[in-house]
Amino acid sequence: MYRLDDKHLEKAKEIVLSARKRKSCKVCYDRGYIGVNQQNMVVICHKCVDAEKATEEWRQYVLANEDLNEHYEEFFEDEEEEGADSPEAEK
Repeated sequence: MYRLDDKHLEKAKEIVLSARKRKSCKVCYDRGYIGVNQQNMVVICHKCVDAEKATEEWRQYVLANEDLNEHYEEFFEDEEEEGADSPEAEK
């Protein structure tokens, strides 16, 4: 199992914080994330964070870092394939 390095964890926290929709939140105490899971990744607050925006920013960050790209390559390939199969992609 891949464990995210602390330097990337800090960047993930910054991304989540920048994707917040609300000014204050009692669920995450204004952090944008609830905690960290076993893979050392942030658990996004469902109440105050725009998950799509955060995911897209994280994707860009992963693509820019070769060491992360190796571990998350399959995750983002699945999203690209789903987008190509959708009827909207054909327009």
